[in-house]
Amino acid sequence: MDFQGHQEEAKQNTFKLVALLTAGVIAIIAVVSLLLFALFYYDSGSGDPLTAVAIATPITLVGIGGASLVKTSQLRSGGGSYVASSLGGRQIDFNTMDPAERQLGNVVEEMAIAAGMPVPAVFVLDDEPGINAFAAGWTADTAAIGVTRGALTYLNRRELQGVIAHEFSHIANGDTRIKTRIIGWIFGITVLTLLGRLLLQHTMWAPRRRDSKDNSALVMAGIGIALMIVGGLGTLFARMIQAAVSRQREFLADASAVQYTRDPSSIGEALIKIASVGSDNKVRTAHATEASHLFFSSALSASFATHPPLKQRIKRLMPEWNGEFVELDPDHGAVLDSPASGFAPGTAAAAPSSPPHAPARPQPSAARYQPPSMIGPTDAHVKHSRTLIAQIPPQTQHYLRTHQGAVAAVMGSLVSDNPATRDDELARVGQFLSMYPADLSAAGATISSLDRILQLPAIDIALQAIRQTPGPYRERLAEAIRELEASQSEGDVFRWVLRRVMLRHLEDQRDDGTRRREVRIETLADDATTVLAILAYFNSAGATQTQASFEAALATIGVAARPLPPNDQLTYERLDAALEHLGNMELASRRAFVEAATAVVMHDQMASADEAELLRVVADAVRLPVPPLLPA
Repeated sequence: MDFQGHQEEAKQNTFKLVALLTAGVIAIIAVVSLLLFALFYYDSGSGDPLTAVAIATPITLVGIGGASLVKTSQLRSGGGSYVASSLGGRQIDFNTMDPAERQLGNVVEEMAIAAGMPVPAVFVLDDEPGINAFAAGWTADTAAIGVTRGALTYLNRRELQGVIAHEFSHIANGDTRIKTRIIGWIFGITVLTLLGRLLLQHTMWAPRRRDSKDNSALVMAGIGIALMIVGGLGTLFARMIQAAVSRQREFLADASAVQYTRDPSSIGEALIKIASVGSDNKVRTAHATEASHLFFSSALSASFATHPPLKQRIKRLMPEWNGEFVELDPDHGAVLDSPASGFAPGTAAAAPSSPPHAPARPQPSAARYQPPSMIGPTDAHVKHSRTLIAQIPPQTQHYLRTHQGAVAAVMGSLVSDNPATRDDELARVGQFLSMYPADLSAAGATISSLDRILQLPAIDIALQAIRQTPGPYRERLAEAIRELEASQSEGDVFRWVLRRVMLRHLEDQRDDGTRRREVRIETLADDATTVLAILAYFNSAGATQTQASFEAALATIGVAARPLPPNDQLTYERLDAALEHLGNMELASRRAFVEAATAVVMHDQMASADEAELLRVVADAVRLPVPPLLPA
């Protein structure tokens, strides 16, 4: 199944959602007009329907539009973390000493690295005893995953991994983008219900006046009831919109989760436990109405279900299921990981302020790797990512999950090894970030001293902490990286492209869902050629294969054969500009480009460790991350 191509299908289905929203607004205007006409007729004995429509239309449009704009503005500025917080979520610390939350963090990190995606922010909904989860956000860089306390209580690691894989597929397939946008729409057409409830509550609790002729309370109650009637219609259309965006996508996300885990029973057994809870599994937060389409299973008790029936989803995953449910035991639900940070549960572990001792820089790995998966991660990638994380020393992981450690380690690792420029670059970065150059150098060694195949997973771990720093500070980080890019005497292509990736991630933190990427690769042939030529010179097959690997890449994207550009013309400025342009391509063009880059690297049928990581960095730079390459 082409899960990445599903993003294009999601865009096409937006027309149906807009049509439903329009129909809902028109229906609300009709009901408001009817109520106004009835009010005019009751007051004067006559009424003009056109006058009622003329008054109701602008009032309704302003009310719905204003509410939607306010909510959408909040969503644009806060992304997935805003959604999670509004649902009562509490962001976890990946260095937490809570065993259940630590296991959740481990599963999310493994899945992110397996998918080649950023590690999202993770939230726990402490006040939700049911079993549920959700993902929200405009992009992978602004995404957040939320998990209820009940899920941590009742699901074992295997089941939790299935649920998290389901939510990751929503992020990878672009579902969270449209689902997050829909929250603003739904808030607009259901806000009348909220106003009606507030008026009724005010009427019930307001102090009564002794003057029996005061009918203001009755009027307020009548308005409140009228608003709830109108809002009920909006809620009905909200359910239809949520169902339109959720039902088929839930089946696809279930299938994608099976692709990730190769274990249909993991997600199937989680669904069985949800079905066993029954009506007690509903989400309690007041904002569940506008966000019910985000959740792993239906968040509300409603006649118009926003999700496919649980039994249907279970049968698709586990055809052998006999239809029986299970009795949940909170004391025998979760089977927890051993401490990943090297500290025993319940003991205090202060975040280290200085980096752990780094081993000597290893020689480049001689291991060879298979071609990358272009259809997303599989269970082999998930297991491989777990192995990669396990090879990073626990103290290093702990250090990289802190804000200070993540910033110092990543920035220090981006500094050149060239003795002629290293001290100057350390001084520049230290000045930007108010850090001592020696501390930056030591911190950077915690990443740069790792084997090349472990460096990207280590940076992925650190990036999660960097994303939690304040926006102005992230701007300073970007300025510091640009300062490093001004020094162009080094010859480390991997480090140079990695700087571009860091800038891309920092930039995409500001993506509020409005940025469009529609450029086709045919218009960027020169930029694509520049990057592919650099990869060809980097090819481990040797100089005799440089031209052949370059031509193989051009054939992949349909560009006519041309001479390989001289090496001295492939400057870092050209590489930087090329990756910047290529990052704005449409999805199909990005896929074609990454396939061409793969053709260069795999021209000799195998990739070295350096080639494998360079290919992943280039793919990430153009916003099409690929899973880690598996050892041959």
